[in-house]
Amino acid sequence: MNTPTQPKKNMQENLIEIGQKYLKYWYFFVISIGFFGFAAYLYLQTTSPRYKVSSTLLVQDDKKGNGELKESAFSDLNMFRTDRKADNEIEALRSRDLVFKTLKSLSLEVSYYKKGLLKDLELYGNAVPIKVRLIAVNAAGYSKKPQIKPLNDTQFVLNDKDRRLVASYGETIQQPGYKIIVSKGPAINKYQGSVLINFKDLYKMAEAYNIAGLTIMPVVKEANTIKISLSDNIPQRGIDILTVLIDTYNKENVVKKNMIAVNTINFIDNRLKYLSEDLSVVEHDVENYKQDNMVTDVGMEAQMNVTKSGEYIQMLANTNVQLSVLASLERYLKNNSLNLVPSSLSINNLTLNELTSKFNVIQQERTRMLRTSEEGNPLVQNLTAQLISLKANIQENLQNIKRGLIIERNNLQAMNSRFNSKIRMVPAVERGIQERNREQSVKASLYKYLLQKREETTLSLSGTLPTSQIIDRPAYSSLPVWPKQELIYLGACFIGCLLPGLVIYGRSVLNNKVTDVNEIQLLTGVPVLGVVNHIKKNETALIERNSRSTTSELFRYIRSNLHFMNSGMPDQVMLITSCMKSEGKTFFAINLGITLASVNKRVVLLEFDMREPQLLNKMQLSSKTGITDYLLRADFPLDQLLANSRKYHDLLVVDCGPVPENPAELMMHPKIGQMVEELKARFDYVIIDTAPVGQVADAFSLSPYTDLSIYLVRYNYTDKLQLNILKDILYYKKLTNPLVVFNDAKPENNKMYGYGGYGYGLELSRN
Repeated sequence: MNTPTQPKKNMQENLIEIGQKYLKYWYFFVISIGFFGFAAYLYLQTTSPRYKVSSTLLVQDDKKGNGELKESAFSDLNMFRTDRKADNEIEALRSRDLVFKTLKSLSLEVSYYKKGLLKDLELYGNAVPIKVRLIAVNAAGYSKKPQIKPLNDTQFVLNDKDRRLVASYGETIQQPGYKIIVSKGPAINKYQGSVLINFKDLYKMAEAYNIAGLTIMPVVKEANTIKISLSDNIPQRGIDILTVLIDTYNKENVVKKNMIAVNTINFIDNRLKYLSEDLSVVEHDVENYKQDNMVTDVGMEAQMNVTKSGEYIQMLANTNVQLSVLASLERYLKNNSLNLVPSSLSINNLTLNELTSKFNVIQQERTRMLRTSEEGNPLVQNLTAQLISLKANIQENLQNIKRGLIIERNNLQAMNSRFNSKIRMVPAVERGIQERNREQSVKASLYKYLLQKREETTLSLSGTLPTSQIIDRPAYSSLPVWPKQELIYLGACFIGCLLPGLVIYGRSVLNNKVTDVNEIQLLTGVPVLGVVNHIKKNETALIERNSRSTTSELFRYIRSNLHFMNSGMPDQVMLITSCMKSEGKTFFAINLGITLASVNKRVVLLEFDMREPQLLNKMQLSSKTGITDYLLRADFPLDQLLANSRKYHDLLVVDCGPVPENPAELMMHPKIGQMVEELKARFDYVIIDTAPVGQVADAFSLSPYTDLSIYLVRYNYTDKLQLNILKDILYYKKLTNPLVVFNDAKPENNKMYGYGGYGYGLELSRN
């Protein structure tokens, strides 16, 4: 049950340790938060709040032809229909040209400011006491900020750096870099003092609005409703900008539509002019063609020609009949000289009829006379002579009639041929007239169509509607979008906490010294026996027998840990070493010996640092003999080495003696084991102070004679890389049962080791 909660406990402990690490510098955090809080306050006081101004538009869809050419010319042809989308209108509304025209119409090339204590207050609209019309400005003029102060009802004072000018309202003022005309503003009678003038480049302003200042996006994806917004420190100016922007956009669209209509009318007028000329040519061609072919109505004249041709054929047939009758009469008269002459039948000739009738009368009278008289009768002969004469007259008359009928027949045949020719020409003439009529009809229809469309387009000019419809008029939010007071102060607190934290963290990261006891066990895996605090200058290094100081209690804590952390193994012989010198080996060995001796344990301290011995010197003792003498002299007694510590009768000290020339070889002397065994028999604890293992290997030679090894690591002194030596010692078991003591800990690295309701603070640092 304890296993799952152990990681959580460790995490909590780590968080507490990290918190304690930063909380000990709480004053830095307080100073940093106060500084950045004051900086945030100054920022809020010197920054003009910006308000969001927005408007919503509905862009009319033109997919069904309800856009630019609705009710205008050629809309029925579906030629100019456009697909109006919100994305396209967004780019049109954001265009630099449109924004520039908007800014120009509002005269935003000049800004007016009232000088304040922390910031200048910008004036706009009815709050402006004077109006400046910018005629010309160059790059140098944009960097200038002239001041204008009303002097009286007609004059004002212009201050431009070192130049001072008194001028009248409405007068053109030429200064280096700019040329302006100053007039009275709406607030001329309400404002006293100077007005700061700032010239702005409208092209750069339009570019800024185009890139980031103007936000245009669809309200809903793939919808025709778009929202336009911007932020401005003067809400009314933002409202004016959006209002004029939308109006300018709609006006340009109306102008565009009207321009299309006007261009359409001009096009139609030109086409009508050419069509009128073409139509006149075609009509003249039809007229000439009819005149050349002598026709007015082809169908009627064709019908008349057919009728005439039939009449002439009938007349020609009658003439031919009469000629046949004449021929029969001629043959009859030729074969029958004095017989009765047949009637002229269908020959309507009065002379012939009279001669024939007279001939037949005389012939009948002669026949009657011959019944009673002879042919020689003078009366009969007279009648015969008359008949012969009449017969000759009849024959002559027949010839005359025949010649007339032949002439008449020829005339009739000619006329018939003429009408037949006209009848044969009717299809060709009709086709020619149809071709010309068709061309005339096409041009006339086109002329009529264009004339109608011209009237429709003219009417559409008077009813042009804007492309977009305003759903929500431009309005501003009462709360500023920037600066957000809560956000600024929160950011100041965050930076105030972050900056000291980063400095502390950076120092800890860049510091390659051991500053935390947890780093030792984390990097090496060696258990920590205890922590020894930093000794202040006014404190003694050696603890007293009944002392209640923090150092004394910490050594008592280490004394208790010796048994528990050694897992019941022997701890009689202890070796004290470190990586390098000045890490507190001798200091720890002496105080550990004093702590053990204070509970009536017999303790002996051995100075085995044969290179730089300091044990007796720090205990303010002296000895003429030492371990070197014992090892090098065969008959040297062990008792002669033991020196009393004076303060503790149970604590004895053994000096190293004269410093040998070959300490490394001397450490391998066989009498060392003999000496240790003899001391183990006589003492409860044998503490060996040795040289640093990071510099010499003397301690490794003594390891076989020891029960445990105590490795000293000094706060902010031992290098983290040197912990690899301790890790190597543990891995290869170069020292017996190694334990670590973290020495010279300072108060800011406080850890509490408590028992029985009492706690002792450990100071985790050292000078």
